[in-house]
Amino acid sequence: MAENMSTSFEGLKQRVKNHFSNIPEKRQETSISGDSLINPACQICNSEKMHKFLSLGNHPNPDGFLTEETIKNPEPYFPLDLFFCENCSLVQLGYSPDPKLLFTDNFIYTTGSNKGLVDDFHNLVEYIMRRFNPHKEDLAIDIGGNDGTLLENYLPYSVRVLNVDPSKASEIAVKKNIPTVRDFFNEETAKKILREYGKAKIITATNVFAHVRELDSFMKGLKIALSQGGVFIEESGYVKDLLSEREYDSIYAEHLRYYSLKSLVHLFNKYDMDVFDAERIHTHGGSLRVFTCNKGEFPISQNVSWILKEEENFGLYSKIIYNDFAEKVFENRNRLKDILFKIKEEGGRIVGIGAPAKGNTLLNFCKIGRETIDCLLEYRSLKIGTYSPGMHIPVKDESFLFEVPMPSHALLLAWNIKDIIIPKLREKGFKGKFIIPVPVPYIL
Repeated sequence: MAENMSTSFEGLKQRVKNHFSNIPEKRQETSISGDSLINPACQICNSEKMHKFLSLGNHPNPDGFLTEETIKNPEPYFPLDLFFCENCSLVQLGYSPDPKLLFTDNFIYTTGSNKGLVDDFHNLVEYIMRRFNPHKEDLAIDIGGNDGTLLENYLPYSVRVLNVDPSKASEIAVKKNIPTVRDFFNEETAKKILREYGKAKIITATNVFAHVRELDSFMKGLKIALSQGGVFIEESGYVKDLLSEREYDSIYAEHLRYYSLKSLVHLFNKYDMDVFDAERIHTHGGSLRVFTCNKGEFPISQNVSWILKEEENFGLYSKIIYNDFAEKVFENRNRLKDILFKIKEEGGRIVGIGAPAKGNTLLNFCKIGRETIDCLLEYRSLKIGTYSPGMHIPVKDESFLFEVPMPSHALLLAWNIKDIIIPKLREKGFKGKFIIPVPVPYIL
């Protein structure tokens, strides 16, 4: 699966060109308009020692769910090619779509609809209050704060809050009376925030930092917005979990980077900042939470050196482990398709549980469409009544699962919260079997 540097980016350029030349003119305009970029060098250190180890093909916007009207229109597609930087160990996409093609009004995701995240954010804010003790009237900013779910937890403490998010979901935060800047966070946005709100004692970015394309502008904005003695807390999917759990479905156009702690230390050092603490958390199938500050303002926890040593021992700094991961990804795809084919051959009916972005990577990579899955099921979600990007599978209410005749199998696309979902669906009366697609497909 791996390619050397001399051919990998030229191959990517040609594949993008071929893909766009073979689609209708309207789709071509949609797909390449704006500021989409091919990245010839590392997004953190600018090294050209980049090792391509996996290609998942061309994919639509994973959060671009379609209505009865928009399903008639062409969809933008983006190549998902993964590279490993041999200098700073960052894993990254070789193609960066224009954010305006991703975070449109079709972006249907609300944090408040995810019970697990609601609880996680409550616990995070309680931890922040205990450890860093922001005072009344200190400012807490949540970058990519979506519907304001995290920031709501500060309100009992009289901490001032600010949501910075360009998506339509931020309108929900406004309705909750949470001050909101509906824009991407960058250097210019930070200057506006400084003028209107002052500097922030706490800045959070949960499952956002890997989405940021203009990383230099983001980091410069962070330096502007963060107060002396302030803390920036960042959570992103952890590349170690990506590899060990074979989480290929977490690879999609929004996720430009897949961080190791080493790559994050390299990045923050570049901007005269310290990663002073780090911890692994369960969110999104396995994430890394890091605590950062301006250089020298906090003592460095032993957790940092421990995790760095753990990464080295695991092999995260060598391209060998990434080549092995790529082989396992294709093995998993074949195994899952075999399972689904056998079920259909025996007359079974399959539905999908959940319609997360990761599920759309899986469905499009494995070419699983309406001929295999009747529908995707969501509970109290804005996605109900839409169609999935690429495969155009209808999204229906969870109650469909319990209609007669009941589906024989349910493909758990939100597999990372299976311990929550499965007991609930059993309690509600589902008697069929579950298909768990990751890390190794099996029937439960």
